[in-house]
Amino acid sequence: MKTLYKTLMFIWAFLILVSCATIPASTSVLSKEIIKEAKGMHDLNTALINQLYAEREQRINDFITHQYTPAIIKNYEQLLPDSLDYKAALPNILQSILPVINKKRDSLQGILRSEQQNILRQLNANYSSYTNSTAALQGLIDSAVKLKSSESNALMALAGLTGVSPEAVSNIDSKLEKLLKESGTTVDQFLQIANSLKK
Repeated sequence: MKTLYKTLMFIWAFLILVSCATIPASTSVLSKEIIKEAKGMHDLNTALINQLYAEREQRINDFITHQYTPAIIKNYEQLLPDSLDYKAALPNILQSILPVINKKRDSLQGILRSEQQNILRQLNANYSSYTNSTAALQGLIDSAVKLKSSESNALMALAGLTGVSPEAVSNIDSKLEKLLKESGTTVDQFLQIANSLKK
């Protein structure tokens, strides 16, 4: 009777411990590596956005220098009277044109910088949210791994006390699970028959 009691206590303790989720210890290491990789991806995304907007800024500068400035100078030339000596008046003409050109350049680059800052702000917010979530997940994974380790230690201690191996308990557990599933199906069938007869 005492041996049966110990065996039943061991089975009960085993079932409680086995019912917890099983997570291999390597999961913790893997998730830490994924978190590190995500940091590298975030840094890469930030660098890519900065490079993209630097190239766009350079394209604006090229546009202002090679297309907008010649076009605006041509427009000013058309507004000047034919009697004006362009070479003598060129420094004054450029002095009046440069503020218009610089204003256009600053306006276009300001739009770009604002767009870049919004994208970087959203990227950083998303990464911050991801970091917080993965930190919580890492804590859960580490906790589950510690629980699994404790479970194994407890099973070994119970096996030492009762003399029943964890494999035997696992075998009993699977047979009990099968019995419960089969009996549940049988009871459902009886209930269906009883309900049919009542109609």
